[in-house]
Amino acid sequence: MMRSMFSGVSGLRAHQLKMDTIGNNIANVNTVGYKSQRATFQEVFNQTLRGAGSPQAGKGGTNPQQVGLGISLSSIDTFHIRGAVQRTDNLTDLAINGDGFFILSNSEDGLSRSYTRAGNFSLDDDGNLVAANGYRVLGYMVDPDTNVLKSQLEGVVISKAEMVAAKETSYSNFEGNLDNNIAQMTNETLPAFTAAAAGPPPVPESFSIPLGAKFWETTATVYDSLGGKHTLKYTFVRGIAADGTLTPIDPDTDLSNNWGVFIQNQDTKKYFTNLGVEGAGTNLESILVKLEFGPNGLLDLAKSINGTGIIKLTVSPKNGSAETKIDVNFSKITQFANESNAAVTSTDGYPQGSLDTFSIGPTGEISGIFTNGMNKIIGQIALAVFKNPAGLEKTAENMFQVTPNSGDPIIGLPGYSGLGSLNSGTLEMSNVDISNEFAEMISTQRGFQANSRIITTSDEMLQELVNLKR
Repeated sequence: MMRSMFSGVSGLRAHQLKMDTIGNNIANVNTVGYKSQRATFQEVFNQTLRGAGSPQAGKGGTNPQQVGLGISLSSIDTFHIRGAVQRTDNLTDLAINGDGFFILSNSEDGLSRSYTRAGNFSLDDDGNLVAANGYRVLGYMVDPDTNVLKSQLEGVVISKAEMVAAKETSYSNFEGNLDNNIAQMTNETLPAFTAAAAGPPPVPESFSIPLGAKFWETTATVYDSLGGKHTLKYTFVRGIAADGTLTPIDPDTDLSNNWGVFIQNQDTKKYFTNLGVEGAGTNLESILVKLEFGPNGLLDLAKSINGTGIIKLTVSPKNGSAETKIDVNFSKITQFANESNAAVTSTDGYPQGSLDTFSIGPTGEISGIFTNGMNKIIGQIALAVFKNPAGLEKTAENMFQVTPNSGDPIIGLPGYSGLGSLNSGTLEMSNVDISNEFAEMISTQRGFQANSRIITTSDEMLQELVNLKR
């Protein structure tokens, strides 16, 4: 009689634990990165009243007779199934598209580690990427050459104090077209030039093209060793004599494919010679950089700028910078019957810049975007994967810890070696299926109710037994 009562008690305890699990799942239905759990039951020890007997002497065998002693909790399983993704557009919110966990640490050396799927991160006052509880997100930083230091796992820092040093311009490449409908220079449209006068006060070189003359002008910026800005103006004229000089031109002379370009430093107002020296011109021909095109509209390199299409300019220093030496490449300019649009399309110089914003890519690379328009990698977020993620132990605040049954973490980069990629601006939400939880809650309630009836019924039977003496 007492066995049934204790079986009912074990049933009540087990169903209460299951209800606790269901209640926790429902409570965390909107918790970022939460993984739902399931409680399962098993029989406890069975009391054997009679063992099994084998067939013998014409009689058949008999089965064992056993009475169960109730149930106990078999397991509470954690389902590491990806939850729904919520878009937030917050730069530091991250979701893992696949397997893996973010690595968190609350120690300076980063050796005390926890793991989470909740990617609701933010930046603290020092630029550390941290979880909501202040734990630092671990990853890899970069060396001065922006090489990711994959041998050293440390806290990721995205600091507004991050800078990009200025880079001196070393080349400027022209592309585009010069309109072959631009008229050739004539006696009336020939440019005027005055060289610098000797002795103080110096008179800057002057150069002018009369009104009505046809030409094409464009400007480009170059930077010195300190990031100082220099603006160069390029003036293209058509109708250069065969020897590369500007002379009064006979209108009947066909110099259709002959062009020249004058290059001026807008800061000093001085022109470069055709040898690339600033301010050393003595006449119009000395500052003329010759360009000659073929009948196919392409630049004839053999007849242009010393056979290379490239002129080497030396820009004067200013404010303590060094001289800036620049290769200006005109080799890709064309001369077709179309509007002029020749301009510098690629160059390598830039001023000093500080971090403006950043983005986090699918592989965890953090790309800094700087005020000078440059991008560079400033760090990379790492992930960890486990052979048995269900063996991890839940601690608190959406975190897990390693156990002997989870295996050691395998650390790597997102998108590689079986690790999921990152989605920036999104969060992985709870994977709780609330409809399933309500169905489980109903069945658990009925199970608890039925077990309570076992106890009350057993109590009534015991009461009848006590009443036998009356």
